[in-house]
Amino acid sequence: MATNGRIEPNSHYPSAADAGNSITQHGFRITTRKLPILKAEPITQMTKELGIAPPEMIFGDNLVSIDHENGWGIQFNTYDALDRVDKTGGSMLQVAHSREWQSTREKKHEGITEVVKPFDWSYSTDYKGTLRSALPPFEITTTPIPLNLLRRPDPILFFDEIILYEDEMADNGITMYLCKIRVMPARLLLLCRFFMRLDNVLLRIRDTRVYVDFGTGEVIREYVAKEEKYEVVRQKLASRGQDVPAQLRDPNNINDLLPIVDKSLERLVATPKAYQPKPSPANPGTGKDPKDVSPEERESGSPSTAPPGLSIAKELHKRVSSVTETYVAYGVCEILIKECARQADYTIPQAHEKNVEIPKTKDGEDLGVGTGWWFETLGLTPTFNTWAQITFLHMYLLTCRLRCFPPAHAPIWHQHLLDHFFYIAEDRMVTTHNMAARFIRNKYLKDLFVQWRGLLAGYDEGLVKGDAVLATAVWRNIFKADENVDFRGVGEVVSYIRGVLKGLDEMADEGIAGGQVVFGNPESERDGVLRKSRMMIDSAREAKEPAKAAQS
Repeated sequence: MATNGRIEPNSHYPSAADAGNSITQHGFRITTRKLPILKAEPITQMTKELGIAPPEMIFGDNLVSIDHENGWGIQFNTYDALDRVDKTGGSMLQVAHSREWQSTREKKHEGITEVVKPFDWSYSTDYKGTLRSALPPFEITTTPIPLNLLRRPDPILFFDEIILYEDEMADNGITMYLCKIRVMPARLLLLCRFFMRLDNVLLRIRDTRVYVDFGTGEVIREYVAKEEKYEVVRQKLASRGQDVPAQLRDPNNINDLLPIVDKSLERLVATPKAYQPKPSPANPGTGKDPKDVSPEERESGSPSTAPPGLSIAKELHKRVSSVTETYVAYGVCEILIKECARQADYTIPQAHEKNVEIPKTKDGEDLGVGTGWWFETLGLTPTFNTWAQITFLHMYLLTCRLRCFPPAHAPIWHQHLLDHFFYIAEDRMVTTHNMAARFIRNKYLKDLFVQWRGLLAGYDEGLVKGDAVLATAVWRNIFKADENVDFRGVGEVVSYIRGVLKGLDEMADEGIAGGQVVFGNPESERDGVLRKSRMMIDSAREAKEPAKAAQS
């Protein structure tokens, strides 16, 4: 049972050992874990334990935790957040579709309705985190979080964003619980936010901030609950002349418009143990015992033969000495994905015009306007699917080069590149195609992920087996297996792929890690594709020689 206080020693507290990412600063270990949406069986089990129907999207294995070496710790996890939802139904928000929503949930999760009682279907929670029992709980204080220190341009050692759950409330709005953590050399800030927008009824934000000063061990927890009627906020946004629907989708845009309805401030000090850094070998880069390090290596501070990936590490430390590779990769991959996405960029002018219908293709896709080689020369239609496939192609080219990174580095870059694609893809669905319903976007995003997995296998096979197989993969993915396609265009794309891969192979790791990739224009490939190969010329010559001999 989540109590927003201390938990008993025998309570469930997931170990940091099974988490995905972590960093340790001055006795504090910060851990985040991001895993896929729960499957049916664990959802059923969670529902039985909680006694409420689950949200549409439950990331039940996700968590954020801050643990001190003396045993104190605080964690934010999905189960405890949902356990703080009102199960009496007394605070249930009523709208026309609330009964329809509940019946939908019961049909979706048949067999568990007997444990479902009336509850707040907005999943509003006052969850402030789950505490470990090694230290007393927080004490009330008047000491605020030092915002002036957080505004300093300190390097960020670690950053992550973790979602615990989300629901669209039967298309009546959105409710979600999201955590963001930022770790600097001397301090950290964790923001866990519950956001609810019930269209035409209410807007609600409940923020829990946890601030830690590594030097003093001071921990401050601030809880602020805000809410306001939907119409009041809508009128305030309209008076500013802003795009009201777009502003209402982002809680950051409306946070200052909601009055505070509840607030608390607590503080404790995690007493540190005596901290002494472990002695390091004379040359940690060699992996040798200090007595086995040569005088030359000891003097230079580096091994005589650099290990794989040393150039990447040196470049990362040179660019941002205090920033971990995870954070650097995040920023660089954002640059790289924008370069991939701009190759077949398009617009839909009608998307922002009122009462104007967006033109469609024969397949029912929104038809946009695009310029450049892919549209004007190849004749591809400027649609979301075309943009996605061409972006995927350039992501694949980068992925091939990232595979050359050392095994310890490559997965981080692969994951951030893919994550950034889905960020911009979903943003394009909303801003360019007016796709407001989250469940519809999720369906498209899942389809895109399946396409990406298939595309990797197809292009990999083509690179290994030859241009004919590679051309088939290009034809299938980019040209939608159109039997009337001009195969000279397919050949140009294949030639472009080979040329870009050669260029990326010639780039140093430092250039890739610095985001210095700019894709060229495929238009120059046509001359090479139309030129007869030496094998074709020789074959034609050999065919003519027997004919001449027979005539003579």
